[in-house]
Amino acid sequence: MRKKVKVRGILCIVVMMLFAVINVQPLHSSADPSIAAQSVQAEEGKEVGQEETTVVTEPAEEQTPAVQEKETAVPAEEQTPAVVAAPVQKVELQPVTPGTKALENERYILYVDEKSGNLRITDKITNKEWLGSPQLERTAMPNIKKYTTAPIYARYTQGADITQVYPLKDEDSTVTVTIEQDVVRAEFAFISLKLSFALEYRLTANGFEASIPQEYLKEEGNAKFTSLEVLPFFHAAREDAEGAMMLPDGSGALLEFRKEHPVYLKGYSEYIYGGDETFVKQNHEITDNSWQKAAPLKKAIALPVFGIYQGDTGYLAIVTKGDTDAKINGVPSGIRAISLYRASSEFTLRKDDVIFVGNSGQIPYYQGEMIKTDRSVRYVLLQGEEANYVGMAKEYRNYLMEEKKVKEVVLENTPLYLQVLGGISRDEVIGSTFIEAATFKQIKDMIDQYQAEGVTQLEITIEGWSKNGLYGNQPEQFPVEKKLGGKKGLKELQEYAAGKGVNLYLKANYVKPYQDSNSVKASRDAVRGINREVLKQYVYYLSTRWNTDDYFYLMKPSVIAKRSNAELSKFQDLGVKGVQFEHFGSLLYSDEDNKSNTDRQLTEDTYVNALDNFRKGELNTAVDYGFAYTLGHVNRIDQVPLDSSQFVYTDRAIPFYQLVLHGLVPYTASPVNLYDDSRNQTLRALEYGALPSYELTYAPTSDLQRTMADRLFSSSLENWLAPSVQNYLALKEVYDSISNQQMTNHEQLQSKVFRTTYANGVSIIVNYNEQSVDVSGQTVEAFSYAVTGG
Repeated sequence: MRKKVKVRGILCIVVMMLFAVINVQPLHSSADPSIAAQSVQAEEGKEVGQEETTVVTEPAEEQTPAVQEKETAVPAEEQTPAVVAAPVQKVELQPVTPGTKALENERYILYVDEKSGNLRITDKITNKEWLGSPQLERTAMPNIKKYTTAPIYARYTQGADITQVYPLKDEDSTVTVTIEQDVVRAEFAFISLKLSFALEYRLTANGFEASIPQEYLKEEGNAKFTSLEVLPFFHAAREDAEGAMMLPDGSGALLEFRKEHPVYLKGYSEYIYGGDETFVKQNHEITDNSWQKAAPLKKAIALPVFGIYQGDTGYLAIVTKGDTDAKINGVPSGIRAISLYRASSEFTLRKDDVIFVGNSGQIPYYQGEMIKTDRSVRYVLLQGEEANYVGMAKEYRNYLMEEKKVKEVVLENTPLYLQVLGGISRDEVIGSTFIEAATFKQIKDMIDQYQAEGVTQLEITIEGWSKNGLYGNQPEQFPVEKKLGGKKGLKELQEYAAGKGVNLYLKANYVKPYQDSNSVKASRDAVRGINREVLKQYVYYLSTRWNTDDYFYLMKPSVIAKRSNAELSKFQDLGVKGVQFEHFGSLLYSDEDNKSNTDRQLTEDTYVNALDNFRKGELNTAVDYGFAYTLGHVNRIDQVPLDSSQFVYTDRAIPFYQLVLHGLVPYTASPVNLYDDSRNQTLRALEYGALPSYELTYAPTSDLQRTMADRLFSSSLENWLAPSVQNYLALKEVYDSISNQQMTNHEQLQSKVFRTTYANGVSIIVNYNEQSVDVSGQTVEAFSYAVTGG
């Protein structure tokens, strides 16, 4: 009997265990509010890019009483198994904080919450609204409410770690709101830290502007600001919202909203115009006294914008002031256990790096002086059909044309773009050998060969033309290398090219000379890091990302200005069409030299002034990649981004950059002959409206072995003349049809099928699939394209 009781007891325990297993709740990205509150408290000091997510179970939904209705009897033979629908739990949200009516114009009303300093915007015509603080569920904990209500996050240091604070976090902070005729000013103070600043709001014709005036930034104790993040939850989206976040990653990327998604450990947090190379920590994973490991390759932000659209409302944010030292943050749902998608700008006020003192290892070190500048973000509010990434691009294009006065650069004919390597030195066991990759006479022959094949429109950019060739005597561009033909040979080439209708550009490197350059005195001309030592920009092994022994210097802005101004007349004397300024559109840095401390804004100003001086001197200008500050100052942009970094939390790349720029300034794709998959990349260039280009040598590619140009793994004219002619002639008519036209739409029609539409009605459909597809009755072959309209 006792044995039977014991067996029954064991069976009961087993059944109970099975029942518990069956009722275990699945893991979701949504979070229990109480746990979310603990997460916020525990993680206040972490930066956006380093925030971690606690994986939690979703609380069981409350069961509502069933509504009983009188049923009609159904004959037994007609009865079917009952389908029981799962109860739908309606989420109850906290009410919107109404706020005080503060500003009004013809279109919008701005309300301010005088307790927090946050805002709410309503459209007087459509009654749509945009919230600075999101509506949370009624069950949200008070700490979450405080965190999401804050209109700004302040990060500071007292010498070691970075800590985050925000208004209303505790009784130590104060908020004072002042309403004037055209501005609302919220002043924030953290009493014990002796830190204070202000956030100002102004209405505009199409939205509003949020600014941080430099004059209100006060540091009166040991605490020092490191960054300020503006309106972190403005128009934040719930997981069930229909829409996406637009991030300016490379050409652009979408982070689409969805309830079911992986658990992300961190979000997007990248510097506008890439990291500051002067601060090694920003672009490296590991550093020590002897070695550096570069961070994985990723696309830089070229345009200072971001945005969110959900349902039929959205916004585009433009960082109009302080963009050279600002980040774009894009936070997926689930970070800090908060089930909201949000985007924001974070202004850096003080940068940090690591230094090494004796055997003490890495020591964090911060800039002593705050970066002094005004900071501002303009929010353009979107509705209806414009609430998407195409609408965002149109608004930014309008901003560039109307406020930045960017004028259209008209392309009369569609040329074939060639970049030709002149020469480069190769180190030998004893001495060095100069490799003539393409002499000036050989470039004449290249022109003849292309024109004989029917390519009459050419635009050629020569690199490695100056003394000692590529990586020779920069930042001095003159004299011209004698072994290539010297000054006389280059002038003859220019005259010959002009007579054939060919535009000739020369590439100039005033920014990043090689370590062996004889025209650089590093202690005087090169920028210094935060350790006050001359900064070395290393070359890295592609496979391991560890540094080699080869390195470059970065020139001080004063050196760039002096050298470029001095050589302007020499370029004019050669008679060339233009100058391609290497690194001006893709590399922005500061200088920590105590004797000439400069920020990235001064470097930007130096670049722009040089571009303008050359254009005033009747020379065209070109840059690579095309950071926003070069727009309106160049005639061409080379190798624009045609993809995003493909971060795990983004869904797909989009041609946001191209939607903004097509028809404003001509731009080219990366060289076709250096693609890893030329078929797909040619289609991508066509989808994004980028003109094809080639990087060639006259000599065999094998001549470049054991040089620093060995990246040109396939460059010989002998191998690429026929393919480049065939590709150009096949696509010329298509590119002619969209030349100087604004890109007005881009859409995904089906899996791996995209359509790009232009202002004149021309549409290009690109099919990346391995089989043909049907689009509105038209067949588009595999890995091919079709052109409609126009």
